[in-house]
Amino acid sequence: MTKTFFITGVSSGLGLAFAKAALDVGHRVVLPSSYIGGPRYMNQRFQDTIALVRYYEGFDLFVTFTCNPCWPEIIAELLPSQTASDRPDLSVRVFNMYKTALVNELVKDNIFGPSSGYVYTIEFQKRGLPHMHLLLSLSPASRLETAQQVDSVISASWPDPDRQPRLFDVVRRSMVHGPCGRSKPDAACMKDGVCSKGFPKPFQAETVLTRDGYPLYARPDDGRSYNVRGFDADNRWIVPYNPYLLSRCVTFM
Repeated sequence: MTKTFFITGVSSGLGLAFAKAALDVGHRVVLPSSYIGGPRYMNQRFQDTIALVRYYEGFDLFVTFTCNPCWPEIIAELLPSQTASDRPDLSVRVFNMYKTALVNELVKDNIFGPSSGYVYTIEFQKRGLPHMHLLLSLSPASRLETAQQVDSVISASWPDPDRQPRLFDVVRRSMVHGPCGRSKPDAACMKDGVCSKGFPKPFQAETVLTRDGYPLYARPDDGRSYNVRGFDADNRWIVPYNPYLLSRCVTFM
């Protein structure tokens, strides 16, 4: 009997033994809805959210809040040569601190007016940074029912660099989409030759409310454009933002 034949026989025998034992080992476990992240947990949260939508007749604001790896609370605790991606524990703790402060401003300080309810979910980007998607239901008296009310809360154009230099700097760093399209056809957002996010948006003289609940934000063709990441970006490339919250948190919102 050669060594190769012996090893092959042992390997085959062990494989059959493990296969047979696998049928008798352990038992099926059904994860309950109390197990965070499990299928029943996610389904229960989904059903709860749908119940809120039905009770409050929909939500009024959709807020996206992303962890900023340049927050001073993160930078101050990094070791030499480390980045925020190397310290997910630190990023998550600081993000949770900012997230709690944001939710308190929305539902306790009522910066957009009295709210009826809210729901949010936390997701993680590929590079490990957390971000939140939040739906906020405002009281009937606080709902944005006119174009002027929408403009008082949401902007989709360049701020004045002379009167609002801090806001302008944050928008330039965090709220400009691109480059993509002809400027960068291999960008991650490009699908079948077009931007999957719909940029650049068409110019819009004034905000228009649509029947589906998604306003067409004002993006005036005022001739202003600024160089961002190697291309000239006008109002068609601005991601909608709330000036107060953006300046407050210095993040992508």
